Amino acid sequence: METIFEVNYQNPIGDIDDDIDDELTPFQYALEELRRYAEPEFYIKLKGDYRVHFYIYADITACYEDIVKSVKRVKNNWTGKDDIWFCEQGSDFYFYYEIKDKGVELEYKKGPDVGIYNGKIPDMKLFISKLEYIQVWETLFKELSTLIEEKLNKKINLPF
Repeated sequence: METIFEVNYQNPIGDIDDDIDDELTPFQYALEELRRYAEPEFYIKLKGDYRVHFYIYADITACYEDIVKSVKRVKNNWTGKDDIWFCEQGSDFYFYYEIKDKGVELEYKKGPDVGIYNGKIPDMKLFISKLEYIQVWETLFKELSTLIEEKLNKKINLPF
């Protein structure tokens, strides 16, 4: 699996909603602040030329806890099955994952309301090493952390 991170910068727009501060982790709150300055997009390349597209604010912020939980499970050698459902603003797809002794079986599956871009990707399964699974998500969070530091002058610790 390969990761691609793209950023479209913009002049600051709007204000952050101060009421959400209590609802979010520091990382999620920084993402909400960052939203005023940039529109980052993230892709995970699966098999062949198929790339799953993620909107940082809709997909990553909404699924933050599930992503972090999955990475921590892999790091802690937990074994079992679970899923991450990306369901915000035109997304409707799942990453079903099964953590095994030798790696992670990852299944991409479309939901009935999947968006146009990800709707072109066929449902598929792949088996990757635990290290590769961790690196995919760490790459995203490191890129976001760097962007937060550059644009907001804030140092935010990675969640895992």
